[in-house]
Amino acid sequence: MNVFPDNSLLVEEFEKVRQLAVMECNGEAGRERVMEIAFQSEYVLVLKQLEETEEMRRVLTNGEPFPSVQYPDIRQELKLLFIRNSVLAPLQILQINKIVNLAALIFAFFRERNEKYPLLSSLLSGLVFEKEIRETIESVMDDTGYVLSGASQELARIRKNLSRKRIESEQLYSSLIQKYRKSGWLTDAEESWRNGRRVVSILAEQKRSARGIIHDISATGKTCFVEPEEAIGVNNLILSLEEEERMEIQRIMRELTAFLRKFHPLLSRYFDVISRYDMISAKARVGIRMKAVLPYVESVPKVDVQEACHPLLFLYNAAAGKKTIPFSLRLQGEERILVISGPNAGGKTVCMKTIGLLQMMLQAGFLVTADGNSRFGVFKNILVDIGDSQSLEFELSTYSSRLRHMKIFLQKASADSLFLIDEFGTGTDPSLGGALAEAILEELNHKKAVGIITTHYMNLKVLADRTRGIINGSMAFDAKKLEPLYALVVGKPGSSYTFVVAERSGLPYSVINSAKKKVKRNNLLLEELLTKVDREKGELQRVMEINKSQEKRLHQLVEKYEKNVAHQEEKIEQNEDRIRQKELRLSRQLEDKFNRFVKDWKEAKNKKAVLEKYNKRLQERKNELSEKDKLKLEELVAFNRKNLKKGITVRLRNGKVTGKVESIKEDKITVVFGNIKTVADLNNLLIVEEGKENGRSKGAGVQSPEKST
Repeated sequence: MNVFPDNSLLVEEFEKVRQLAVMECNGEAGRERVMEIAFQSEYVLVLKQLEETEEMRRVLTNGEPFPSVQYPDIRQELKLLFIRNSVLAPLQILQINKIVNLAALIFAFFRERNEKYPLLSSLLSGLVFEKEIRETIESVMDDTGYVLSGASQELARIRKNLSRKRIESEQLYSSLIQKYRKSGWLTDAEESWRNGRRVVSILAEQKRSARGIIHDISATGKTCFVEPEEAIGVNNLILSLEEEERMEIQRIMRELTAFLRKFHPLLSRYFDVISRYDMISAKARVGIRMKAVLPYVESVPKVDVQEACHPLLFLYNAAAGKKTIPFSLRLQGEERILVISGPNAGGKTVCMKTIGLLQMMLQAGFLVTADGNSRFGVFKNILVDIGDSQSLEFELSTYSSRLRHMKIFLQKASADSLFLIDEFGTGTDPSLGGALAEAILEELNHKKAVGIITTHYMNLKVLADRTRGIINGSMAFDAKKLEPLYALVVGKPGSSYTFVVAERSGLPYSVINSAKKKVKRNNLLLEELLTKVDREKGELQRVMEINKSQEKRLHQLVEKYEKNVAHQEEKIEQNEDRIRQKELRLSRQLEDKFNRFVKDWKEAKNKKAVLEKYNKRLQERKNELSEKDKLKLEELVAFNRKNLKKGITVRLRNGKVTGKVESIKEDKITVVFGNIKTVADLNNLLIVEEGKENGRSKGAGVQSPEKST
């Protein structure tokens, strides 16, 4: 995808997004890859890059252990490795081993996740992990780059001898220092190194007494640095062994370098794929910061964004604790070009730049700050005219420069182009500039390009209203508070609120009225009409919000009612189930008793005794039930005697009709049931709560003993 011009404000904003990704990288190679990200025009490539970023976003948000760590740049080491007979230093090989270890972690991560993250794991296709590389390096050196003694038998022998000689030297110097100290020959420093030789600090006047080689004399001439004669032999041996050690390490490094040279192509691939994962991870982390998503992507040029917001503005507002107001917009088919009008500082330019920046991010493989149901097309050109276009180099005014841009726009514009023009037609005489802008807009529409322009020109608003392919839009404005609402409204032009703002700003009415008289009456009437429509729309919006709130409340009540009905039906079903289970249990108990009776009857010789036995049991059960009923009645009588009063609502124990107590005389109660008056005993009445139907208790109140049992 081509962006014209390549130095526009929109390109600058994309570069800010790119820099956010650069800061998220773990290595220099990844940062360079981010800086080299290009806009893709092929639908398949755009979709592949986006899905790679989305897969990495899921990896990171799921908290999976993807190895995202700092890694070294080994391109210089790889160049040296490619040169025949070159030898890498231990620290250089250590850097290569870090890349190999990181590659091992990546291979291990995707070994069991190749189906879960198919695109990311496909980056490893054709690659194998050669564990021999790591094993060979780690058999030679540790993780600090120190060459191990076990790297060769010769190195082990040399270091063993070297260790012995150093111990011998240490003992010898300890003895000599003790001897010199007793003789009073030593200075305060005692020991040091000169020219790679271990020396003793001797007072200058004692230099002839301490036999040996003088390697240095202090600046004051008071101290001589002497290598004792007794230590010269052992020191020579130590230096010789150290040289042998260095040569053996060099030989080992030569062999190790030759071994690694065989894997040069594979090591280059490891480094390349690690830097690519680094770039993808950086884009995913930027998306997470922006709360960006993967939208639907279609091969045809279109704009269909839902709940979109400017990504940089979102980050800025989030840091300041502010909310970013999103907008939705669809440009395709017969509604390809949007003309946005309205007062200054209302958000027109931000809205337009949001569309352009999101499109650029999408075609560069970045996730976008919009709803996941948004649908983006793929464009081959983005034509941008935003901001001051003065050119000192070519001695062009702003308007002349913009006309040069329009010339290129008309040359490049096609059905797969997106154009964005801010303050269309300004910079020259309004009537002439407006006419030229109208002609250019008609030509862009004829070429079926998709685009957004912002303007205050009335003729462009009228053109959008009358021309197929072009639609009006405006930024919402609160005319009462004189504040922008930063919300895009598609379908109607916006008022510039010129005179309203002037009145609120305190300009004299005489000046404002004079200005109104200088404006053509049709333009003034249209401006007033737009202002009135905006006010009426605001009132309508308020009423709609009230209706929406009431509808939501009604929905909640209906939902609550349906839940209550379902709960009651469930309780009824549960009660019916309990009754069925109880009846079944009683039936089984009766069946068991009957079977026992038949069995006892068949086995008994004395049939009369069996009958007497079962009659006795039956009588005992009746007596038990009678005692329970008697106890209940006594409790009921006591309860009624305490609580029955004149005027209280009651019902008969075996009835459902309620009545009022008229009088109480000892245990005889006169009750009026409608038009019927009757006298009942205390043990035959149940108290009913006021307001309850059919004697059923449905709330708090006095509860009779019969209900409690």
